[in-house]
Amino acid sequence: MKLWSNSSIVTSAGFNPEKRLLAAVLQRAITDYVVGEGELQESAAQWLYGSEENNSAFGFSFICEALDFHKDELRKAILKQHQIAQNFGGLKKNLENSLDFI
Repeated sequence: MKLWSNSSIVTSAGFNPEKRLLAAVLQRAITDYVVGEGELQESAAQWLYGSEENNSAFGFSFICEALDFHKDELRKAILKQHQIAQNFGGLKKNLENSLDFI
């Protein structure tokens, strides 16, 4: 399931490897949080929604700033996607359980 692509990162030169790397890090975290499970999902959630104290070069805040994304709005959108995925997963399990009785 592809939720977001770093190919949308356009620059005046057409290709900026540093921004594409940052976008790939962000894309991986979003995917891990929205459709991942267990420790992978928890780790992504911590990175996306954790403390802002650690503003490292590959921290969520730094990447959002470098890519010119509004971090609070992006967090809201990611959370909404996560909730949709969770609801879909619950519906899928209910359907699978219903089919077991048939």
